[in-house]
Amino acid sequence: MEELEDVKQFLPSYASVSELKYEGSDIVIYTDSEKFFLNNSDTVKEIVSELKKRVEIRPSSKLYTTPEKAKKKVKELVSDEAGVEEVIMQPSLGKMIIRAEKPGEVIGNRGSGLDEIKEKTLWSPQVERVPAIDSKVVDRARELTVEDPEFRKEFLHDVGKKIRLDKSVGDEWVRVSALGGCRQVGRSCFLLQTEESNVLLDAGIDPAAESGTPENFPYLNAPELDLKQLDAVVLSHAHMDHCGMIPYLFKMGYDGPVYCTEPTRDMMIMLTLDYIGLAHSQNNTAPYDSTAIKKAVKRTITPDYGEVTDITPDMRLTLENAGHIIGSSLCHIHVGEGLHNLLYTGDYNYDNTEMLREASTDFQRVETMITESTYGGRDDEQTPREEANKKFLSKVKQTLNKGGKVIVPAFAVGRSQEVLGLLADEMERSYFDYPVYIDGMIKDANALHTAYPEFLSKKVQKKIFEEEENPFLQDNIKAIGSHNERKEVFDEGPCVILTTSGSITGGPVLSYLQQEADNPDNALIFVGYQFAGSLGRKIQDGADQIEINGKKVDVNLDVNSVSGFSAHSDREQIIDFAKDLRSTPNRIFTNHGEEKNCYSLASALHKILHIDTSAPQNLEAMRLE
Repeated sequence: MEELEDVKQFLPSYASVSELKYEGSDIVIYTDSEKFFLNNSDTVKEIVSELKKRVEIRPSSKLYTTPEKAKKKVKELVSDEAGVEEVIMQPSLGKMIIRAEKPGEVIGNRGSGLDEIKEKTLWSPQVERVPAIDSKVVDRARELTVEDPEFRKEFLHDVGKKIRLDKSVGDEWVRVSALGGCRQVGRSCFLLQTEESNVLLDAGIDPAAESGTPENFPYLNAPELDLKQLDAVVLSHAHMDHCGMIPYLFKMGYDGPVYCTEPTRDMMIMLTLDYIGLAHSQNNTAPYDSTAIKKAVKRTITPDYGEVTDITPDMRLTLENAGHIIGSSLCHIHVGEGLHNLLYTGDYNYDNTEMLREASTDFQRVETMITESTYGGRDDEQTPREEANKKFLSKVKQTLNKGGKVIVPAFAVGRSQEVLGLLADEMERSYFDYPVYIDGMIKDANALHTAYPEFLSKKVQKKIFEEEENPFLQDNIKAIGSHNERKEVFDEGPCVILTTSGSITGGPVLSYLQQEADNPDNALIFVGYQFAGSLGRKIQDGADQIEINGKKVDVNLDVNSVSGFSAHSDREQIIDFAKDLRSTPNRIFTNHGEEKNCYSLASALHKILHIDTSAPQNLEAMRLE
């Protein structure tokens, strides 16, 4: 609490502070003074310069106008063109959240709009973009993010106090334990430990493992993991093999923060809620319920890319763009006062794509890197994107022209948007009047992408902001929302069907295959990784008959794989990424790949970079310092 006392020396005599609190790693000052609330930039700059902490000034309950008057004033000040959908008041935080179709119309030139709202209402305004696509799932996810602000305020204050606990004076050491995702793809999970801290990096499921079996989950029962001693969870991105077990941590007693980007938080909500629903529909029992998801969301902290955030007394986290899916992050953790720097990559793509920018290499120091190896094998080379686009479109047109249907299994998040972006471009450039049906959670994922365009590529941002051509809103793209609508697609003529799940482990794709797989005029195009043991892998490997819902189905349709759509880096890209880092690591651990790929990539990195490399196995602990 000494830091809060230090803040007071910078405050002017008229500041009239009612509360001085931590909010995670930030410091928040609540004031009764209108003058200080509206004119505090010099004070904030001075505090930030001296204490190296982010500072925010908010109004106390004595200062701001009533919520009803504030909402009315917002309606008066903001033009109809902004498309304000709702204004959410959070009195305990002194904040209002304005959800609008066009946030720029609310913000105004150089923030003038927000400044006027602040001046006229004496509330701290914040703006969120309303998705351009209606989605009940996204609406529910966003509801959860603003529930119980009173709890949120006290929770963040407690987190802030724990971050600032006095450090121990014993020997300094750092180690990382592999709890999942090593020599396999699925159930990614690492535990980073020092004498002071215990931080979990991801906690996913293995989508290819039998539901409910031990192989489905990471080793959360490992002796080194004590949830009561766990300080923080860092989530790289929202794919189930990385985020699927995070709510389970809260079910089992964890009560601390989860750090990730805003899109990752919202996508995690969507995917885990869907996971529960899917388990119930298949008469399986999910390892947690929606209550655990709510607990996780209420405790999630969302730093921006490049924002340095204290997460424990001796660890600072920086998230940077990973280029894998929207909001995906490379997780850099600085330990101690320069003791060690760890880069946990999660999944990343070191190449620009239709939707996303390539992974960042802007890390000043990296002693240890834990890298994915999905396509780290000796012969794993991605098809160049332009060539992949041509191959995909050629097969699509060939199939449609002969009257067939094209089925594209894809993850709801990532690959689906890349494919839709390509098809949207094709619709603009040429005469493409075939319907494109999207099924599963793809519509909801699209909606979330429209809520966070700032995380997308410059090309897509230009289309949305300057040309007002949203690739997700093409007339040809039609969402399927029921079994009856799906039956209508069965009776449809030539069309493209983009559907989950990407590895054909469940979801609507099973219905489409059951109906369409025996027709040689149809085509199945894989655009992503097929997990070992998954139905998708069996088909990809040449199975001429499969079983769906207890029925034998002949596979006569034309099966194709187009590798260039992968959201993962291939072997050469991983090597280039390691070489291009501002600081060459002293050691690299490979994970998130089949065993042979992990070994092969580790060997190649050792030979090229002349550093220590290895492919650890699950439950192995590695001392870093």
